[in-house]
Amino acid sequence: MKHKPIAPIFLNAGEEKRPAARPNTNRKIRFDKASPMKFPVTEEENVKLRRLFKSFMRNDKGVRPASITELFIMLVRFGLRHQEMLRPADEYQNTAIKKTVKPNQLEKRMIEDLAIEWNVSERRALHGIVFSVINYLDKGGSLVYEKVQPFRPNE
Repeated sequence: MKHKPIAPIFLNAGEEKRPAARPNTNRKIRFDKASPMKFPVTEEENVKLRRLFKSFMRNDKGVRPASITELFIMLVRFGLRHQEMLRPADEYQNTAIKKTVKPNQLEKRMIEDLAIEWNVSERRALHGIVFSVINYLDKGGSLVYEKVQPFRPNE
């Protein structure tokens, strides 16, 4: 009775079995894939943002974000739908405190376009969007549920 040869436990030093590389396919990126972006805030702006988040958490009616990051993306979405109220950040400082926004691919492209239009960095544009909407809220405005929903591609 003949035995089958036994496969070696260890391959030759330095050799590994790797799966065959897939050819580069130009696959489309899902539009709802989040693209985390960060923008700097000062200590005073950080306190203001945290107070705003707490006020939304106490609010029984209207929009109620699950996290502060979700609040930021809601502010960005509202601002992108109302670009007439937006302006570039005047008082922008690059600080150690960074806040995160997770826009989808369409929203990220809109932020990039706005940054090009304003001739500023994406971070500065993001800062301008967020604080323009906060100024609107400070003047008595409110976020509408329909206006903070994600942007979707036209089908």
